[in-house]
Amino acid sequence: MPQFILNINSASDTVYRDENICCYLLNESLPDGYVQSFSAEGRLVLLGGKNAAERCKLLNADGVVADISSDYPIKAQVAKVAEKLGKGKVLGVVVCARRHEAMLASETEPQFVAFRFAPEEKDKAQELIAWYNELFLIQCAVDLRGGLQNLDGIDADFVIINSHDYKDFGC
Repeated sequence: MPQFILNINSASDTVYRDENICCYLLNESLPDGYVQSFSAEGRLVLLGGKNAAERCKLLNADGVVADISSDYPIKAQVAKVAEKLGKGKVLGVVVCARRHEAMLASETEPQFVAFRFAPEEKDKAQELIAWYNELFLIQCAVDLRGGLQNLDGIDADFVIINSHDYKDFGC
């Protein structure tokens, strides 16, 4: 069973405390005080959003999850985020579920690569993740921030899930 990265979009989101939650992903637009005082109970606190890398050091977060666009050079986007983060911070990158993007993202050596895909792309994503797991040692995740979907047969290390979806996911 994969571990969960619980995505917190607003200060009113429920913060679940469960042994299957390995870390928390906080939206970088949350107030500074909320992020700085967030009780992760020994788990990592990552930031997500457009300015996450800039705010990571300022707010003393453990790292970021960066959404990478296929419309621009992938390695350059990841390098820019990694440079802003500096050493010792966790970097997860989210790409669409295609081999080209998976290879380019993995070559940048983030701590994990997360795949986003629509429910109708599940079969292709399942095949891609199986291929990815055979070729790469970098952990993989499935990004469900766009909404819940059936992940039967998908072998991911992590699932990124919105707080408001966590209870309904069967956890």
